[in-house]
Amino acid sequence: MLLLCFWLVLGAVCAQRPLIAVLQSGEGKLYEQAISGLSSELAQRGYRPGSNIELLTLNLKASGHEDPIETLLRRQPNVVVAVGTDASRALKQRYTQLPANQQPPVVFLMVLDPVAEGLIESAERSGTRFAGVALIIRPQRQFRLLLDIAPAVKRVGTVYNPDDATSRRLIEQAREDAQQSGLTLITAAVRSPNELPSVLATLAGTIDAFWLIPDPVCAAPNAFDQIASFSLRQKLPLIAFAEPYVRRGALAGIGVDFADQGAAAAELVDQVLQGVEPATLPLMTPRRLRTYYNLATARALNLTIPDTLLNLADEVFGK
Repeated sequence: MLLLCFWLVLGAVCAQRPLIAVLQSGEGKLYEQAISGLSSELAQRGYRPGSNIELLTLNLKASGHEDPIETLLRRQPNVVVAVGTDASRALKQRYTQLPANQQPPVVFLMVLDPVAEGLIESAERSGTRFAGVALIIRPQRQFRLLLDIAPAVKRVGTVYNPDDATSRRLIEQAREDAQQSGLTLITAAVRSPNELPSVLATLAGTIDAFWLIPDPVCAAPNAFDQIASFSLRQKLPLIAFAEPYVRRGALAGIGVDFADQGAAAAELVDQVLQGVEPATLPLMTPRRLRTYYNLATARALNLTIPDTLLNLADEVFGK
């Protein structure tokens, strides 16, 4: 009898633990950094898997008999953490088929433009079952980095896919930020990778630097290689938005700290578990940025990156 009571009590305790379901868009170093930041911050706030919370981790791209989203919904989590744009989009699409009382609150991270994706209504107030952390930073920060290295630059070129809503919104911001920074932004449309060589040719001789944006067409590996080669041939400083591009040849880059993205998401998870409705929450923006430089590229461009910048860098390549 005592043993039966023990197991009944244990079962009741487990049932009362909040369930946090994490849905990743894929695998890789950046996802690992974000999940690590999420887990660390949750622990700092007193949430420990197996003790006072249950944690379910799923991969959107995982192979199996059951759709990861269906697995997630069947478990009825208290909150879902969507890591990346693909996971967030998939949940949003599935929620259109569910009544409101069957839609667990979602905290997203690593999403470039949540408003353009339709996850939230505005940056000031979500207005939906989604709340989270934006991945993108204002272009002004990248323009400032460029001018710190190459103050003579006046014309900044970029390519983007005008059919992509996030890219369009970023270009609109960039026009404003470029003007405020004393720069002229010169853009060229690329709707498919096949168009890139001819479009880059139209920019030759018309720009002083190149700005790479997180556009699905233009930031793909093959496209980046073409842009990096073009920039070197034209002696153009190439500014990127993340570490891998600087490692592979961009002059410099400034981007978000992915572990901090996870930590910020954990703060929102905490609020949701405390009863705050996601619809009332504002969009969080990146709090910590990371800077990178490539000295091999600087030498190829006959540019000197000041020691004051290098000493503050998170990583320097090509020493």
